This record gives sequence, C-alpha cells and structure tokens, in this order.
Amino acid sequence: MKIANNILATYSLNKKSHRIYYYDCPPNSEETVYPISKKKYSFGATKAFKNRTEFINSLKKEDFFSVREGVLTFKGWVLKNSCFDKQTGQLVSTLLTDDCFKPNLQQKGVDTKIGLDIAWASYEKIAKNILLITGDSDFVPAIKTARRNGVFVYLFTMNHGVRQDVLSNADVLNTQPIKDFLD
Repeated sequence: MKIANNILATYSLNKKSHRIYYYDCPPNSEETVYPISKKKYSFGATKAFKNRTEFINSLKKEDFFSVREGVLTFKGWVLKNSCFDKQTGQLVSTLLTDDCFKPNLQQKGVDTKIGLDIAWASYEKIAKNILLITGDSDFVPAIKTARRNGVFVYLFTMNHGVRQDVLSNADVLNTQPIKDFLD
C-alpha cells in the first residue's frame, strides 16, 4: 500500500527520538446511487473500505506513530478515461453504463494539518529536524517557517517530479529511500 506522500517525521539531532505523523483520510462510508442505473452503491461495503480502515487502525497502534485525519468527500461521478477515444477525445460509445464512471473522491484538511504541524513543531522547538515526504508546493510556506525557526528540513522526493520552489526551500534534498536515512 502506498503511504509515502503522507508522512512527516520529527527528529532530534541524534536521530534517536522521533515521532512519525501519518496524514490520511478514513475511507468514505457514504451511500449513493450509480449515475446510470440508479442502483444503490455503498462505499462502506467495498473491499477497499475494509482494507483502508484496517490499515489506518493498525497504524494508530504503532509506537511513535500519530495518525492525523482529514475528511474524504464524495463529489459525484466522473467518466473514466477508458470511455474516451484517445485520438479524438470523443466518447467510445453513445451507450453509457455505470462501468464508464468512477467516483470523484477528494481529501479535505490533510494538507492544512501537515502545514500546521510543521509550523507548530518549529515554533515549539520540539524537533531539530523534519523529514518531509512530498512534492507538493503548498508546503513551501510551512517549510520556510520551519527553517526560519532553526529546524532543518529534509525533503524526500521518492524520485517523483517536484516543483523547483519546493526543492529550493528544503535544507537537504534526498532521493534515497527514507528507510536508508533512518538506519
């Protein structure tokens, strides 16, 4: 399961004491209807809901882990790319079925919590180092705040495309797996 883009870790200088903050949303449990057939659909009855719930609950039990949750909201249905002809951009068929649609789910509050926690950790001087796994330029103001408060920011990009303003505001850019840094 991919969790890399939702982690913030705080470290003392000796890298011994730390806390890992994991940011995510509990899965959506709403009930809705399919867009064409109008049959009932329950997010809470899916295998993905069960697996995600178990995963998040298992992280909550881990030592030195803090799970910080936002909200996952259902914003309707959107057409899948497979229902479009890549050459013309037109619908593949004029007969649409429920299989042509996927749910549009959006996280709310996660980025805000990450930014606030970075600022809080730096203002309260609870960390000398912050390890941030992201490529999101929304965190540049929080990174700048931490650095102004004397906290070193280690940015782990996991070899994903990252905007230059994110790269230029971290103290250390690291493309190696984070587990290599922690050993």
